[in-house]
Amino acid sequence: MANSRGLDRIREGMERALSVGIGSGMAASFGRIEDLVSGRPTAEIYVGRTSGFCGSDEVGSSTRFDLASLSKILGTTLLAMKRVEEGSLRLDEAPVPGRPFTWRQLLRHASGLPAWRPFYEAMIGRFGTGLHSVPVEERARFFFELLDQVGQESEPEERIVYSDLGFLHLGRALSADMESDVVSLWGSAPCVGLHYRSASHSVMEERLAIQARGESVTMTEICPWRGPLVGLVHDDNCFTLGGVAGHAGVFGTLPDLLAWIGALFRGEFVSMRTLREFATPWSDGHGGRRALGFDCPAQDESGSTGFTFSPDSIGHLGFTGTSLWMDPVNGHYAVLLTNRVHPTREDNRIRVFRRAFHEELRNHL
Repeated sequence: MANSRGLDRIREGMERALSVGIGSGMAASFGRIEDLVSGRPTAEIYVGRTSGFCGSDEVGSSTRFDLASLSKILGTTLLAMKRVEEGSLRLDEAPVPGRPFTWRQLLRHASGLPAWRPFYEAMIGRFGTGLHSVPVEERARFFFELLDQVGQESEPEERIVYSDLGFLHLGRALSADMESDVVSLWGSAPCVGLHYRSASHSVMEERLAIQARGESVTMTEICPWRGPLVGLVHDDNCFTLGGVAGHAGVFGTLPDLLAWIGALFRGEFVSMRTLREFATPWSDGHGGRRALGFDCPAQDESGSTGFTFSPDSIGHLGFTGTSLWMDPVNGHYAVLLTNRVHPTREDNRIRVFRRAFHEELRNHL
C-alpha cells in the first residue's frame, strides 16, 4: 500500500481534476491483488460529491457509480467464462445463426462488426421518448431486429474493432435472462454488491425512489432527451433495451469492485485455469490487441495506463469515466471511478487525467 505522502499526491491529483470540472466525484483504489484475495486493508480514496448540484452527497464507500463498459468484463465476460467451464459454450462455435463469427471472435472484438450504431434513435422513433413505459419484452424485440440488420464491415479476425454490437450479440446469446444469471454468479461471492438497474422508470421517478431509499448514486449526464440521469444507465442503447445488456448496465461501489477482483483471483467465480485462458492476449497484426472479453494495455506508451501495467495485464475502460486494471504478472491492480460525463459526455479531459493517474501510480505499486 502507498504511504500517506503517496496517497496525498494521488488525492490531490483527483481533487484538481474535479476542480476543473472533470465530473463531480471520484473513487480510486490501487495496490496488490494478493491483499484483495486475502481481505487485507487496501488504499481507498474518495473525493467530491455525487453531483454538481446543491444538496448532493459526499462520495464515499457506499456511493454507486454507473460502471458503463466495465459491464463487459464484470458481467458478460464472467458469464461466458462460467459457460465455458461448465462445457455449455465452445469458443470456436458460432453463437448467432447465419453469421460467420464465433464466440471467441466476438469476445476479442474481431468479429468484423462495426463499433456502434445509434439504435436508440430508431427506438425513440418507434416508441417515443417515454419508452420507459413500454414493456421491456416489446422494446427488446424491436431492438434486436435492428441489431440483426447490421452486417459486418470486414471478415472475422481481419482486425480488432472495439464493438458494442458484438457484446450485444454476446449478451443475447449467453442468456435469455442475463440479469438473473449474472447476479446469481456474483452471488457466489457475497461481498460483491454489483447490480443492474431497470430502465422502466422515468428520470423523476428514479430520482425520487433513490431519495426515498437514501441511496448515494452519482449523477451522470444531463441527457438531451431524458434529463438529469441518476440511477438510470447512461448508455442510450442500454437504456432503450431496458437497462440490462451485454455491453453496459452494471452499477456498483468501489468496495464492490475490489470484492469482485478478490473473488476472481480466489477462484470463486471460475477456476484460475479458465481465467488464464480468457486473459491470454491476441494481436491482429495491425496494432490491435485483446484478450477474451478483456482489454490489454497498449504495448507502446499510447494507452491509458502508460507503462504502469505489464503487457499481460487485463482490464477495461468505461465511457462514464471508469477503469479497472489487473496485472497478474506483477500482482498489481488499479480501479478508478468517476462520473466524467456529468454534466455532459462531450467533456473528454478524462483521457489526459486517467493517463496521469496511472502514471503516478508507478511510484506506489
